[in-house]
Amino acid sequence: MRIDEAAAPGRVRLWLGVLVGAAMWVPSVLSAQGLSQPSIPFSTQGYGQAIGEVADTMVGSAYGQTVYVGAGTGATYDISLASGWTLPAGLQLAYPNGTPAAGGTLQSAAGFLITGSASAAGQYNVAFQAISTSQPSLIDSAVYHIMVAPAPGSFQGSVSTPMAPPPSNTAVLGYNPLVLPPGTLNQPYSASIGFSNGGVQSVALLTQVQGGALVSAVNPTAPIPGLVTGSGGNVSGVDPGSGVVAANTVASLAGLSVTWSATSNAVQLGGTPGIAFGGLNNPLVLQVTGTNNQVLNYNLAVTSSPAQIAKAYGFDNIRLGGGILGTGAGQTVVIYGIGDVAGFVSSTNPNFANSDFNQFNLAHGLANFNTEGGPVFLKVDQFGGTNFPIGAPTDPTEVPQDIQWVHALAPMANIVVVELPNATVPTPNIVQTWPFAGLPAPSVVTSSFGGSTLNGPPSSYVPNVSYLASSGDFGSSGYANPNVVAVGYTQLQTNANGRFLGEASVNGGTMQTTAKTFQSGGGIGTGVPQPAFQSRVPCGSAAPNPVDTTYRTLPDVAFNGAEPSGVAVYDSYINGTALNFKSGGANPLLGGGPWGDAWGTSIATPSWAALLAIVNQGRAQLGLPGLDGASQLLPALYCLAGSAAFNQVGTSIDQTTQLVSPLTPGAGTAAYNTLAGLGSPVANILVPLLVATDVPEPASVALLLVGLAGMALRGRRRD
Repeated sequence: MRIDEAAAPGRVRLWLGVLVGAAMWVPSVLSAQGLSQPSIPFSTQGYGQAIGEVADTMVGSAYGQTVYVGAGTGATYDISLASGWTLPAGLQLAYPNGTPAAGGTLQSAAGFLITGSASAAGQYNVAFQAISTSQPSLIDSAVYHIMVAPAPGSFQGSVSTPMAPPPSNTAVLGYNPLVLPPGTLNQPYSASIGFSNGGVQSVALLTQVQGGALVSAVNPTAPIPGLVTGSGGNVSGVDPGSGVVAANTVASLAGLSVTWSATSNAVQLGGTPGIAFGGLNNPLVLQVTGTNNQVLNYNLAVTSSPAQIAKAYGFDNIRLGGGILGTGAGQTVVIYGIGDVAGFVSSTNPNFANSDFNQFNLAHGLANFNTEGGPVFLKVDQFGGTNFPIGAPTDPTEVPQDIQWVHALAPMANIVVVELPNATVPTPNIVQTWPFAGLPAPSVVTSSFGGSTLNGPPSSYVPNVSYLASSGDFGSSGYANPNVVAVGYTQLQTNANGRFLGEASVNGGTMQTTAKTFQSGGGIGTGVPQPAFQSRVPCGSAAPNPVDTTYRTLPDVAFNGAEPSGVAVYDSYINGTALNFKSGGANPLLGGGPWGDAWGTSIATPSWAALLAIVNQGRAQLGLPGLDGASQLLPALYCLAGSAAFNQVGTSIDQTTQLVSPLTPGAGTAAYNTLAGLGSPVANILVPLLVATDVPEPASVALLLVGLAGMALRGRRRD
């Protein structure tokens, strides 16, 4: 494919009109009907009823909530908490008659009772699992949300906010008197916590470090990335050593103000936060201690929204043949995960309503999976069934990020998450054998666990499928397979509406929970000969690969993924376990909010998967198969090096200090380097060009010129 950016404007307008006016076949999107999997319905309302919420309770009060399982079929199940999950302290699992579970599992039961008396106030998310006693391969789960109010007479806080809540399920989503609502990066934040039955003794801003201890969030030796104290920093009014906020003063964290008044006995939060934070990797906890020494922890979360990211990269302005909006319709994206994520169930499952995925969609107004003509979401084992791996997932934050952000940017694409028992994809694998006759075979396969999950012989890669893998968050993941697009990450800067303001690659910074040093994974894959598509950058030029001329170089492309510009993710596991698997210590956020800041190549990779689903949607309009990763996609990307189809990323940033520096001499050039690869996509320009890859004339000319027209209008897309 040749790119001629000097095409005459008149010709561009002519071909654009021809293409938009052409009648093009659009494949219909599968409805959820006809793809139902074996499932086990959970219900609090009785057999055969829709899934319901459990009742609220209060600290010290007797609690008894029955959950029915199996829809009255007479079938029985072994029922337990999903691996790694924890009931609120004081509550336990019992048979419907009140007999406690022996060893934590109810044998051959058709329901269960949550009983006891909760000892701590908060919003809790709990996943329960049922295994059929007659068909052990049938395993299902459901998430319930337990609200525990403070005991009468205790020191307690009540959150109020003028911020608009999501359209439904506000208590589930974190908009309630016990949990601070999540905020959006660069948009106004406002919330107040009023306290009763005692005064406020102190207020502090804390985070968690290795071993589970809570320490100052702005500890000068290892602060939360982006929150910088001292001269030139963006934090003031917070003691660096203790995290304490002085009474009757205003503390500011990158635009978010925190004030507590000894007179009004309240804490006010406001301002416009310019840094994302929160979640499991680097939590930000507002800790309030009463004069009776009772401690209340409130989780803070501020992130970029799907609408902001879509605007920044031009996803909101992708137009395919006939002016159709690029949504990924008719395409299927396969996501590989390791272990079972119990908070997610298939959209065809009656328990989907309370799943993490549905909560994320409700909060952001995204396309519903349970409507006629809507997309399908399936969670399957490595063979396409429902015999999910037993045990907590290796990293329970990885797959939720992937699922939610493929959908956020390609809202009509079908998604199939394949849960593997370990990091090895079997051969033959589900993409090769594709067991779902009613669902389009995948055109995109993505893994955020790095190269190990996609490392196979050439025969394991299916033609006309694009494969993507994370290049690594703390240096290269070691992946260098020339069949796979390696994705790095950047730090994006936008305004409140998502207008693109700038971008830098990530090189430096320290994460408190693991003490690892940030760096978008890249470098030279020694031992892997350089594929032909990397020998000239761009293709057809005399310019050699600026990084290396002998071996495969990484990454290929990049996308936003830095923690200070992180994105929203809903993960009930964050506040559903007593152990923080990242730090290895007790989880102080148990009872907090499920919203968090997702970041790293684990966000960048599924975002590129969404873009490629849209590309293949456009190719399907022309009756063409999806792009082949090795022979079409990767060569096409390198031919576009330095063009307006990419945001070239020529500077790097230390996430902790927020200091920006130019690329080191050995890292490459702005057009291609070992931190951001070719750069991030200008999606509304890049997509038509990739659609046109290897398309016979005259269609390829028309599509190419549509892309060039987009280049000419590039500035307007970000207004």
